[in-house]
Amino acid sequence: MLSKDLERIKDLQVRKNVPLLPLTSFRIGGPAHLFLVPRTLKALEHTIFYLGNRSISYKVLGQGSNLLISDKGVKLVMSLAALNRIHSTPGHTFKTIVSVEAGCRLKSLISWSIHNSLCGLENLSGIPASVGGAISMNAGTNKCSMAEAIDAVQFTGPDGSCWFQRNQLQFDYRSFRLPDKALISAARIQLDKSSPDQIKRNVRNVMRKRRTTQPIGKPNAGCVFRNPPGDSAGKLIDQCGLKGLRIGDAEVSKKHANFIVNRGKASAVQVMDLLEIIRERVKKEADVGLVPEVSIWGMET
Repeated sequence: MLSKDLERIKDLQVRKNVPLLPLTSFRIGGPAHLFLVPRTLKALEHTIFYLGNRSISYKVLGQGSNLLISDKGVKLVMSLAALNRIHSTPGHTFKTIVSVEAGCRLKSLISWSIHNSLCGLENLSGIPASVGGAISMNAGTNKCSMAEAIDAVQFTGPDGSCWFQRNQLQFDYRSFRLPDKALISAARIQLDKSSPDQIKRNVRNVMRKRRTTQPIGKPNAGCVFRNPPGDSAGKLIDQCGLKGLRIGDAEVSKKHANFIVNRGKASAVQVMDLLEIIRERVKKEADVGLVPEVSIWGMET
C-alpha cells in the first residue's frame, strides 16, 4: 500500500485527507488524499526516488499562493514547508551569498535579510510565496524578479540533488524551466550590504503601494493572468468593464482587475467560470488572448 511504503521513509511525515483550503491564499480547494512533509533533504530525495520509480505523479505545495485547487482536491501533495533553513557565506567582492531552502517563506527571508543588513529583495515584499515557489514562477513586479537575485539553484529529482549555476538556468517572464522530474529544493541568492533602516524604508514604500493598488486582506491568488507583451492584463480587463463582475463569491476585484477575490465561500468552479468569461471578453473586445498566471490543480483551463 502506497501510504505504508511511504511511512517507512525516515523523516517523512505522511498524512491522509488533509484539507488544502486553509493552506492556500485563495482559501479554495478540496483535500489532499495523501499529504507528504519531508523534514530533511535526504527524506525528500528518498521520497522522490520512490515516487519516480513507480511513475507516481504528485503536486508540490509552497505557501499556497498563485494557486487554484479543484473543489474535489488532489491525490498526492508534497509540502516543503519543513525545509526552511537560511544561512549566509561571504561572496565575491561586496556580495553576500545566502543559502536558503525552498520551503522558506519569502517574507521570512526578507525579514532575515533586514536583520542581517542585506538588501536586494525589498521589491518582492508582500508576495506571499515560498522561495521555491517564487523561483519556479519567477515572481516579481514591474521593477524586478527573482531571477535577478539568483546565484544558483539546487534541484532534487529521482537521481538525487545537484546545483545549477545562474548561467545554466533559463528564466522567462513569470516562468522558469525546471529539469524533467525535478523540483527546486534550495537556492543561493546574492545580496548587498545596506543599513537596516534603509531596507525597512524600502519595504514600507513597496508595501504602501501594494496596499493602495491591490486587494490585500481579501483571499486571492495574486494576479490571475500574465501581462501580454507590452500591455497590462489588469488594464485590458478593466477596459472591458469587468471590475466587480461576480459569480457566487468569486469576484473580479474592484481595486485591481487582474485579481479575483474570494468574498466568503467561493468555489474553484466559480473562479474557473469567471476566468473563462474574462478571457472570452478580452479576446472579443481587445483581440488579446490572456494566459493564466495562476497554477490550476485538478481542472482543465
